Amino acid sequence: MYMSRHARTTAIGFAALAALTFGGAGAAQAAPPDTTRVPLSTGQETPAPTEGGAHGSFTYEIAGDELCYTLEVTGLSSDAVAAHIHFAPRNAPGPIVVPLTVENDTSFVVSDCVTDADVAAIQADPMSYYVNVHTVENMPGEVRGQLR
Repeated sequence: MYMSRHARTTAIGFAALAALTFGGAGAAQAAPPDTTRVPLSTGQETPAPTEGGAHGSFTYEIAGDELCYTLEVTGLSSDAVAAHIHFAPRNAPGPIVVPLTVENDTSFVVSDCVTDADVAAIQADPMSYYVNVHTVENMPGEVRGQLR
């Protein structure tokens, strides 16, 4: 009798574990894509900006060939003139791969979506890319953050 009770308890335990495992897998597949938040700072920019103190964040989500983002920056030394996603490792400048929308101001929040062939490459290896914001005073870039 002890063996059958133990066997029954074990079988019920395995059944419960299987239900949780398969139930969790279905829920994970239905979840929306994760958004990734990247902090932006003057300390990450290469070459270093002439003035410091600006900071912000770049939040993005990729679905198919569309990249949707929110770019938030505050305390720039002068008005923003451009923002881009560049291809390069940390501490190195690189070529522009995706232009981003900015406001002509020293502090702003902008949200937009872009459809671009490079989006798949960014999704495959985000750490090989960075985002930065260019200003009148710091044309190479004033704030930067490496994608994750």
